[in-house]
Amino acid sequence: NATDMSLFEIIKDKKKESADVILNFIMFLRSSRDISVSYEANLLRGLTKLLKFRFKQESDVDVEYGGKSFEDIPLIREIRKLHRVANKKQRISSRSSDEERKWLSWPEYLGCVESSKMNLEGLILQHEKEHNGNAQNEASTKKALSSQRKIATSYQHYLILALFACIPDRQRTIRELDIGSSFVKDDQNGSWLVKHGPDHYKTGKTYGERVLTVSKELSPFIDDFLVRWRPALKPKTDKLFVQPRTGNPLTQDSVYQIVARSCYKYTGKRTNPHLLRDMIVTHVREGNASEKELEALALYMGHSIQMQRTSYDRRTVAKKVAPAVELLQSVNKQFKS
Repeated sequence: NATDMSLFEIIKDKKKESADVILNFIMFLRSSRDISVSYEANLLRGLTKLLKFRFKQESDVDVEYGGKSFEDIPLIREIRKLHRVANKKQRISSRSSDEERKWLSWPEYLGCVESSKMNLEGLILQHEKEHNGNAQNEASTKKALSSQRKIATSYQHYLILALFACIPDRQRTIRELDIGSSFVKDDQNGSWLVKHGPDHYKTGKTYGERVLTVSKELSPFIDDFLVRWRPALKPKTDKLFVQPRTGNPLTQDSVYQIVARSCYKYTGKRTNPHLLRDMIVTHVREGNASEKELEALALYMGHSIQMQRTSYDRRTVAKKVAPAVELLQSVNKQFKS
């Protein structure tokens, strides 16, 4: 019975040959779904983690003495090899057509943030014009409450987009902002801070505790949202952002949809939260950022400089080598008569 099958039955042993079922699955996705190399690399990375769970009781490698984790499991070595091949292909491949339809330049994304802000300010202005100073009978009160909830929802959308702009982190960070705990205000300079321990973000065990600073320009908006508008959503949690209908914390899909729909509304492209990280890295690396600045950005975003180069930098090969072309042209000009 297929419904009774477990991981241990699908992957019965750690032999190299056990990778055949995974390889067949990858080949099926390539032929029937035309998956991108980026999708394949991410899939293999996830499968590697699944296999580590499967064989956690069978590996004797002691990483404290320099050994590589699970290196004594032939199946995992084989999947890691497939993952390395996929990563190499990813580095030299162009963006998929699907990703091309979602890609925004960083200035385009910032324009989206600004449009969301203007939309919010328009809603607040209309609300104040219609409800401030009016006699509050039952009908007008219901209308005012509805208007407040609409503004609070729009406020969340703007703040989420703006926070991704100044803290281009994984969406978990935005989703799990906990007022008074992971999200606190610095009373000395008025900025809001995101404070993370090692367990609060994906690469925390590698980089440890960190503090991310929200742009000071957002402070008055965050303060206004917390005091004046967030209560209209009747939150049932201390999380900064909540679902408008239930008051419960936002889900992963909630954040994805807020970003995708907002960007589509203002640009016609359904950008997703993870692409924002690629977009800012690509934009910065296209500019004149120093190696020190690039290294600092990588640390701030919670990954290595190598990961920044290989996974997040989406410039074409032509753009990457353009400075070399310009350098050679400049050098060669010196020898022309």
